[in-house]
Amino acid sequence: MCKCRSGQVLILTALTIAVLIISTEIYLYRLSETRVETRYDLLCDYVQNIRLGSRHVMEASLANITWGGSNQSLSNNLERWSSFLMGEYCFGSCILNSTPRNVSPYSSGLWIDWSSDGRGTSSACSLFEFRLMGREVDVNLTYTVNVTTTLLVSGSYSIVGGEEKRLEVWCRVLNEGNPALAGNITLLYLKGGQWRDPVGLPDYTCMDYGNGTYFFSFSEVIPGNVVTVSARCYDRRTIYVQAEAECREG
Repeated sequence: MCKCRSGQVLILTALTIAVLIISTEIYLYRLSETRVETRYDLLCDYVQNIRLGSRHVMEASLANITWGGSNQSLSNNLERWSSFLMGEYCFGSCILNSTPRNVSPYSSGLWIDWSSDGRGTSSACSLFEFRLMGREVDVNLTYTVNVTTTLLVSGSYSIVGGEEKRLEVWCRVLNEGNPALAGNITLLYLKGGQWRDPVGLPDYTCMDYGNGTYFFSFSEVIPGNVVTVSARCYDRRTIYVQAEAECREG
């Protein structure tokens, strides 16, 4: 329940930021009506901030969905964003159409795959077509917004003695394919059919390299020749992603 409410707050926050950005640009644009060069510069800023606002809406929607919200919230929020722009611009016509990506692996703009092969993906992608007309202004712009958080997990273990194993696990966080910091990351391991937290084990270690790479190590008595681990992560945009991996002796 708390997660859903938090997701709704994220969406409202993103929409509020987008509204403030656009409202400020419109106000400045009004003040510059008699100065052509300045007006042109502010028009460019206005258009760029519409793109920025679109990204905020996509990020907040994806965060909400990965926290357990409805998949429909992406298209609903994009419609609200377009409606806001149409009603806010008063110098002519402002139209923003969005088309969530529907080509595999995306469905209705979403690609969420928290797999067991060491790679987890939470992604939203949409095409935008923007048209601004009025007062000697005619802008046509097509752009794509892709918001993707990826989590890569790999690891191995060495035998300490008997069934006791020393595990070393590496996790990497990416935003749009580039290294990114985690807001929070947790590692669990599977033992006796239950997920367990290694925090509290005598030799548990967690290292943050400051570049989106995280290292975990610990020793534990775990039967079998395969140890399954699961990393759960929120990035700095509060988008959630998780991934599982199998650790073998190496």
